[in-house]
Amino acid sequence: MNILAVFAHPERRSFCGALKDTAVRTLTDLGHEVTVSDLYAMKWIAELDSQDFTGERVDADYLDLSREQEHAFATRTQAFDIEQEQRKVAEADLILFHFPVWWFSMPAILKGWVDRVSPEASPTRPAASTARVTFSERRR
Repeated sequence: MNILAVFAHPERRSFCGALKDTAVRTLTDLGHEVTVSDLYAMKWIAELDSQDFTGERVDADYLDLSREQEHAFATRTQAFDIEQEQRKVAEADLILFHFPVWWFSMPAILKGWVDRVSPEASPTRPAASTARVTFSERRR
C-alpha cells in the first residue's frame, strides 16, 4: 500500500515527530511504501494567493480563489509545489496527518496545505447549491 504521511510540526524531535517516526517505521516494516511530506522542512507556503496559478487566469483583474483553483487544476497550471503534493495524494492509498492541536485546530501550515492541495475541499469553493449574491443584489 502507498501511504502519504503529512507532518506539520516545527520540531522533528517532538512527541508528534516521534509518533510520525514510529508510524513510518512500523508501516515500512510491514512492507508498505511510505512518503513523508514534512511541511516545515519543505518550507511549505500556507497562504493561497495569485502565485499559485502559473497559467492564464480566469480573471486577471479580480482574484476569485475558488474559480482560479478550479481553472488551474483543470488546465494543469498550478504552482510546482502544489502539483507535487497533488501527485503524492493521487498515488496514496492512505493519508496520515501528524500534527499538534493548537488552539483547537490544526497548525496554519497544515490548513494551508489542505487549502492549496485539495481545491475540491477548499473553504473558498462554494457548495454547488450555494447562490452567489453580491452586496448590490441584496435587499434590506
